[in-house]
Amino acid sequence: MKKNIRRGAVTVDGHKVLDLERHIPYFFTYISNKLSRGASDTYRKHFGIGITEWRVMGVLAGLPNISANSIINAIGLDKGAVSRSLDALDKEGLTTSVPDPNDNRSRLIKLSRAGQNLHDKVIEAALEREERLLSNLTPEEVETLIVCLRKIRATVPYVNAFTPARSAKLVAK
Repeated sequence: MKKNIRRGAVTVDGHKVLDLERHIPYFFTYISNKLSRGASDTYRKHFGIGITEWRVMGVLAGLPNISANSIINAIGLDKGAVSRSLDALDKEGLTTSVPDPNDNRSRLIKLSRAGQNLHDKVIEAALEREERLLSNLTPEEVETLIVCLRKIRATVPYVNAFTPARSAKLVAK
């Protein structure tokens, strides 16, 4: 991988602390948390589903007839969250499933007609929220942002493979 480009830290009272105006993971976390909460509130109030159900529906709309494991891999959520969302969607009649002919332990899931109809309504709200999010960027900046985000997404496995040096580990007492 590439060498260090910049550091998102400053020194305060002789200690290194995060510079929240330059620490990229902070921005991702803050933006993601705020957007997810806002979307969940909006989608629950107006459409009766939460953000996780919406994410599952979004995957199923684009990739119908896939397994729960495929959904997990597509959206990067944990198995429990996806399972609960699939149960909720099934209970509301928003999904249907059939046994996977290649794996008797798995089912292939897709949106039901009601699920597709709900998806078609929610996607308009999701796209309007995205338009508002990007409203102060030029079209060129949006394209640059997408390129940068794709590059960052590709480095996530590399980042998650990081192990601090033995000397840097702290022992809780």
